[in-house]
Amino acid sequence: MKKLRITSPLAAVLGVAALLTGCGGPSIPVDDGSSSGGTGSSGGSTADLVQGCNWMFEADSRTANFAYPETNAVYWVAALPDTVGIGDKIEIAGTSATARYFSFQIYNENGKAESGLSDAGIFGADATPAKVIAPGQPYTVTVIYSATATASGTTLVADPTDVSTRPPAHKFLLYRLYLPTSGSDNFGNLPKLTYVAANGTRTPLSSTQDQASCNTILASIKATVGGDGGDGASSSSSSGGLIAPMPAVKPPTMTIYRSTFGRFQNLDVHYMREKTNDTLGDLLIIRGKAPTFATGSSSPQVRYWSVCSDEFHAPRKVVDCLADTDAHIGTDGYYNVIIAPNTPPDGYQAEFDYLPFGADAFGEPIYRQLLADPSFKQSIANNNLALIPSLSMGVYFPASTYCSSSVFSANLSAGAAAVFKACRSSEGTGTVPDTGN
Repeated sequence: MKKLRITSPLAAVLGVAALLTGCGGPSIPVDDGSSSGGTGSSGGSTADLVQGCNWMFEADSRTANFAYPETNAVYWVAALPDTVGIGDKIEIAGTSATARYFSFQIYNENGKAESGLSDAGIFGADATPAKVIAPGQPYTVTVIYSATATASGTTLVADPTDVSTRPPAHKFLLYRLYLPTSGSDNFGNLPKLTYVAANGTRTPLSSTQDQASCNTILASIKATVGGDGGDGASSSSSSGGLIAPMPAVKPPTMTIYRSTFGRFQNLDVHYMREKTNDTLGDLLIIRGKAPTFATGSSSPQVRYWSVCSDEFHAPRKVVDCLADTDAHIGTDGYYNVIIAPNTPPDGYQAEFDYLPFGADAFGEPIYRQLLADPSFKQSIANNNLALIPSLSMGVYFPASTYCSSSVFSANLSAGAAAVFKACRSSEGTGTVPDTGN
């Protein structure tokens, strides 16, 4: 089946998935307990979502560019009941995707994470989460409803006490894929969703009595996420937006953003960011040692990493992202990324990668790491010095500096390390106030 694309006037519906950008922090803890749950519901009106909605839509940066989507990922959204009958559950059945990574995560109607499972967790690869899961392996994930159970193995947990306030009462199920190959993110290849009653009756979500409720949910998602393309969600969005009107300053520095709350954050991602302005230098250069990644090493340190150029102000668009596999890695093991309003001086291509700055004068470059191996002590996830991450991250810290085109060109023949050193030495200081969105 052809991939589902939704365009205007329902394009705003895709906003909920655009918020699922892979930004965010660790999951909210869930206590151990039983797997029973729910008070149950009945009827087929839009007052309650009885069995759930099959995959309603797919989104990526091309279809819903706000709240910093990762350009190398796609997101599928389904709706689940807020509560189910005692002993009832939902099954997710499929085969491991031909992709760098996939996961399932459950959120309440406002985007608060309730639980999540990465592909590594599903297939018992917790000890080496940075390694890619081989495609084509069958799995069945069970969604239980419990206020005390913990997601693990092949069990996801939805919290029946976290009650929806807007009818039809529902939760969201997110299926994320990073770097999927052709076909692995198509509608016809999606995992199958089935409502399984306590008596064993199985009902595919695509055949449920909930179509009217599903249509209502689909049409109201824009209001669910704020209705303004991400504006006003800076304090609770997956990206967490900096508090306006903080200025952009020179020299810049990357800071760690982690949170146990937020809107549709990916529970498997940690990231860093900084606020920039296009008047503080001709070029912004980000340089750090590249972690080994899943498809480039037999002992990867992370599943995936990337550097993105993003616009700071609402709707917080992504301009472009550089995936690990596309980065120029020098013989010293470092990546060197230029973010600039204009194409860098001639010759940059030998050692540098270029990302455009974007239309907003204020930018927010983002550095992501997905599923770091626990042995990688200099990862963002293992960093215990959030205020001074350069100390514990060491050479893996994404250092940044502004630079003039003339200094860049004058030192280019000496190599990327020399360019960065010269730029930092000549950088100076500066501040650009920000009056807000």
